[in-house]
Order: sequence, then C-alpha cells, then structure tokens
Amino acid sequence: LTSAGVPLDVDGADVPLRHEPAVAPLLTALRAVARAAAYVDAGAGPGPGSGAGAGSGTDGASGADPPPPQGSSAPGPAAQNIDGVNADGDENPGADPDPDPDPDPDHESGPGPAAGWLDTETALTLLGSPLGCMDAADLRRLGRALREEERAAGAHLPRPSDVLLTEALAEPQRLVAHDPAYARGAQRLGLLLRKARELLAGGGTAEEALWLLWDGTPWPQRLERAAFRGGAGGRNADRDLDAVCALFDAAARAEERSGGRGALNFLEEVDAQDIVADTLTRRTERPDAVRLMTAHRAKGLEWRLVVVAGVQEGLWPDLRRRGSLLEADRIGRDGLAEPLTPGALLTEERRLFYVAATRAKERLVVTAVRAPADDGDQPSRFLGELGVTPVTVNSRPRRPLSVPALVAELRATTVDPAASPALREAAAARLAKLAALRDEEGHALVPAAHPHRWWGLDEPTRSQTPLRDPDEPVTLSGSALDQLANSCALQWFLAREVKADEPATAAQGFGNVLHVLADEVASGGTPADLAVLMERLERVWDGLAFEAPWKSRQEKQNARAALERFLRWHVMREAEGGAGQVAGSELGFDVTLEAGEYEVRIRGSVDRVESDGQGRAYVVDFKTGRSRPSAQEAARHPQLAVYQLAVREGAADHLFGGERPEPGGAELVHLRLGAAERDGGDALPVVQRQDPLGADPQDASGEVGDGTKGAEGAGGGDWIGGLLATAAGRVLDERFTPSPGSQCTHCSFRASCSARGEGRHIIE
Repeated sequence: LTSAGVPLDVDGADVPLRHEPAVAPLLTALRAVARAAAYVDAGAGPGPGSGAGAGSGTDGASGADPPPPQGSSAPGPAAQNIDGVNADGDENPGADPDPDPDPDPDHESGPGPAAGWLDTETALTLLGSPLGCMDAADLRRLGRALREEERAAGAHLPRPSDVLLTEALAEPQRLVAHDPAYARGAQRLGLLLRKARELLAGGGTAEEALWLLWDGTPWPQRLERAAFRGGAGGRNADRDLDAVCALFDAAARAEERSGGRGALNFLEEVDAQDIVADTLTRRTERPDAVRLMTAHRAKGLEWRLVVVAGVQEGLWPDLRRRGSLLEADRIGRDGLAEPLTPGALLTEERRLFYVAATRAKERLVVTAVRAPADDGDQPSRFLGELGVTPVTVNSRPRRPLSVPALVAELRATTVDPAASPALREAAAARLAKLAALRDEEGHALVPAAHPHRWWGLDEPTRSQTPLRDPDEPVTLSGSALDQLANSCALQWFLAREVKADEPATAAQGFGNVLHVLADEVASGGTPADLAVLMERLERVWDGLAFEAPWKSRQEKQNARAALERFLRWHVMREAEGGAGQVAGSELGFDVTLEAGEYEVRIRGSVDRVESDGQGRAYVVDFKTGRSRPSAQEAARHPQLAVYQLAVREGAADHLFGGERPEPGGAELVHLRLGAAERDGGDALPVVQRQDPLGADPQDASGEVGDGTKGAEGAGGGDWIGGLLATAAGRVLDERFTPSPGSQCTHCSFRASCSARGEGRHIIE
C-alpha cells in the first residue's frame, strides 16, 4: 500500500516499542550506561576508563538498587586456555591451519571486562548496531589488531578478540593508535558511552542520555538520506525515524509523570509494556489514511469500506494446534484441560472471520489467490459462505508506484529493442533528470538512476599484483591442498586468502581442547588417566560458547566419550611393544620440495609421530568431527600424505636420533566416532589407515597396487606429487573455480558462488 502511494495508519499497539529495530540499540546502550552510572553513584567505583566521578548527589540512573550487570564476559585464565590453547577457537589470524601450540602452564590472563561495567554480549551488540556502524569485517580486523597489540606488549597468548573488543569499547582511548578505517566506529561509540555515563551520574535524564547517544553518530543523517531517496529503504527509514521519535516522547512523558525516578526505572517501564500506546498518548487517527490491523484488533470498530486480504485455505481457517511446547495454556482451575478439537478450532476461526467481515458498514472486499495447480494456493472455504459469487481478476498493476520501480521501467525501456528510438531517448532523458536530483546537502536522491550505479556495465577489474610471487615457492598446508585439489578452489580462496570465513565456532574449540589433551598425554606431561583429563577439561569448558546450556552438557559428554576412546587407543598402542611407540607429538614442520614444474613450501603440525617395529615414522592425525571420509578417500587423503612427505623431507629427523626415517604410513583417528564391533566396538575410535608413500593405495577390491601409478614429483613416484602440482598451478594461475559437491551443504559462500542459484549474477 505504501509503495502505491496510499497513506497508512498502523496501530502502534501491534508492535511494542522495545521491539522496534531502531529502538533496540538505543535501549541497550542506555541500559549499559545507566547500570554503570548507578554503580558509580553507589560507591562501587567506576569501570575501566570511566570518566565519571566517585559519586554525585543525584542518582540519574535509578531510584532503586540496581541489579548487578548480567552476562559478565571475561573468563578467568582457565576459561581461556589449557596451557596454551584458546578454548573458544579464536586463532591468530593468518596462522597455519595446523598450528603448533606452545604450552605455557604459567600463563595468566589479565583481568577482562568483568572488572568493569560492560559485558561482552552488550559490547558486540552495540558495535554491530547502527550506533557502532561496524560490520563483521571491521570487527574482525579490529579484533586481530588488538590481539597483535597485546602480543607485542608481552602476552604469550593474547586473550580472545571478543574480550579485547569489549575492553576497548569501555576504554576508547586505547583505540587512538589504531587505523581509523576500522577503529573509528568503536572509538566514537566508546566516547559516547562514557559521556552518557557521566551525564547520568551527574543527574541527567533518560531523555538527555538517549539524545546524546542518538545525535553523536552518523545514524540520523543516514536515515534522513534514505528517507529522501524513497523506495523500500526509504519506507524502512521512515519507520525507524518514527520509532525513535516515539522513544523520545516516551522518555519525556516518563520523566514528567515520575518526577525524575531515573533511567533504569524508565527502562523497566518500557520492558514491561506489551503495547506502545496508552490512554494518555494514543495518537490521533488520520481520517485520510487506511487503518491496517489484525482481525482481533478490529473488534468493536466499524468503517464504510473494509478489505479482508489473504483469505487462503490453510491460513484462514488455521487449524493447527495452538499453544507452546509445554502447553501451559491447558492449565485450568480444575487441572489440565483437553486441547481444542479440530471442530472447535474451525468454529473459532469462523467466528473470527465473521468479526472481520461485519466491520464494514457499506462495502466489504475479500481477496484471495487461486493457483492453477490443485496443490497450489486456494481460496478459503469461508468465501463460499459469504453468499456471493467471487469475481476473478487476472490483471495486475504494470509496476508499483515507487521510485525504484520507475527507474527499473525506464532502464528496461532504454534497452528494449521493440521500443522506438524516440521512446528510448525519452526514457534516457527522464533517467538523467532523476539522477540529477539532489538534496540540500548535495546527496543524490535517486542514485539508482545514474549509470555509474548499474551493475555489469564496467569490465571486470584485475589486480596488477599477483596473488603469490611466481618466483617464490607456493606455500600450502595439508588442509589447503585437499580444498584446492579435491574440494573447491573458490572456497579455499574466499576462506584463506580473502579471509571471509565465519569466525571460530564452539566445535573448533572442542577440537582444540581435545588435541591439547592428547598432546599432553603423548608427551608425558599429563598421566593417561580419565579423571585427570576431565579435571583439565573442566577448567576450560565454560570458555566455549555454546548456543544453549543443554548443548554444553551434551558436548561435554561427547568430549568425555572421545577422551575414553583416546585413552583406550593410546594404552593399546603403548602395549604393542616395538610398534606404536610415541616418538613425538605436535611436530611442526616447514619443508620446501619440487612438485612437477613448481616449487612448493608445505607447513603444518603433525598431531603424533610413532616409531614402528622397523624404525619407520608412522603419522597419526586426530579428528574430532562428526563425519569421516570413505575408505578410498582415506587411502588418498592429502593431509596424511603431506605429513608423510614432511617426514620424508626430514621433519622428524631429530625424533629419530638425527637419522632420516622412512615414512611407514599414516592413519586418521576419529575420536568422536566409535569403531565397529569387529574393530573393538564403541569403546575404541574409528581408525582409517594410509599406506606408506610410494605404494598404491588399496583399490575398491582391497588389493594393493604395485606402486607404479602415482604422479611423478614431490620426491619420487607417488600420487601426492601430482596433487601438489595441481594445487600450486591453480594458485599461481589464480584459477579459483567452484566445484559443486557435498561440501556445498555447509559452505559459507553459497551466496557468492556462481555454481549456485543464489550466487549467480542477475545479469547472466
């Protein structure tokens, strides 16, 4: 209706003020500074970087004892690491995907924001809101810079970036030395929060603090420009501006009615409101506007013309069971009531439709859609009860009455071969007029009308600097090799080179913790005792960010089961005597070798190296994921093969008395997955083996090849050399084409992938 130029009057009670997108960040910021100011006034002392004094005669934040801040975010030292591993998986940006953790039992983290007034969840919410104006890329860059700063200050293991971002927002003076390109938003917001805190501590009102937060950012100007441009963005901006105005009105009225009871009391009042309007402030109805509301809210009202829209079968009547998961609505005075039967639900829906239809005094219009197919959308059965024959309308407006739709039609006309030259010229002239329109600040009112904003007219840009120096070895790792050669080169490029991958997850933290515990047992630093390992696990578990408490408990049980499998596997290996003896763990390597016509540098870290009965080096790689490769994929697993290559090139010489051991094979040990009954049952992990390099892996029939089919390179006659050459060639030639497959299911870049429907360009 709005796009068609119809004025609307939407009942404000339909959306509580606190749920408006533009209001939520302002309320979040006000709540944070009000609590901080209340604690300053109560004598608790300012938080870090607080500019407020020790107290004031007037409590501008609250009129009652405030609750302690919720969600304190700073984990203690044990919550952040197990002697050198980040529990939340927050890795050093740009590090090798197989890092070599350097255990440091004496490491202690400094105090986090728990010592101050701002918790991590609130800080990240504000930084990503329109008040902070920071996107995910800015947050990641600033987080990396803060970690580098802490590392340069002498911290062997910097704290997680979320903790450092929170402290920086609470102490904005720390951001002065950082690049404004990514730190400006955080510094500006931090200074605003400090000023608002001082204002409330000095007796200021909630309205004054809200205005300070609102007026101190570029957000109002952005909304104003968007509102002038019109279209969908303009409509959203209009709504946001209306919501912010309503918030200021509510704050002013609360101050008048309560006589200065404080910002926290105002926030409690807003949180308690399920509707926006009250009897003192209900807006005057606009007689020239269409009132838009639900059928329930129309009860008791009448209009000359009423339109009941979208009366579809399945939506009206809606015969789905009502209520919540626990069905609390069934609790009555006499115990649990029986749920409504389908017949009772139908009667209730028919009664509601009757209420909507009888609101019209002169004319009633009911609309529905009928799809040609029988299984498509169909009109509701209630239409047949109106006593009139429905009229079929097949036409629809040529386009919405909006500026974006006008621009789209004019652009289409300029390139329409069926249009006359005069019509195309007229369309181009009108586009030029729209593109020339400016507001009083010189900003374009219709930027989409200018050809500079049209997608696909320019030639693709090409970097003059190659991705990798062709005169230097191509640096790869085992996991990168698998992605480049076997999985998806585009996914590798976007994740590793563009660094656009999603932040570390709890699953990665889960794996990091188990890898460190396995290393401690293998190196002898921790006894092979489940109770000791679980005690170590408990120290860091709360540092992992799970979606819900039940998920944390579930994953802790999974971690316990994984450790039990590891210990049984480890004890069995130790009992094998000459074979399976641990030579080293977390073995870092950095070797350069020839792969066809390319020189490749491979880096990484091997979880465990054993000495077999023949004195060969046997590689073990622990996996903590829920999936595993097939037997054929494991036989040619690139990561295991790279580890064997590293052994062949001397990475493990110091573990074997300076002698060069031959690779004796490798295996994947899946700690999350229980083995089949024939292999020991669920008490042991799934183990998948790979033959020594130079021997052909087993084929589907189980027979072993003669070792003559591998690609040449990488030190001689094995298949991994060809894989390395393929990967290096793709990197140097910059051929990062997508490869659709099972990996697409969990890929983060589907919206940017030309092989996916959602990622294709609209001009293709």
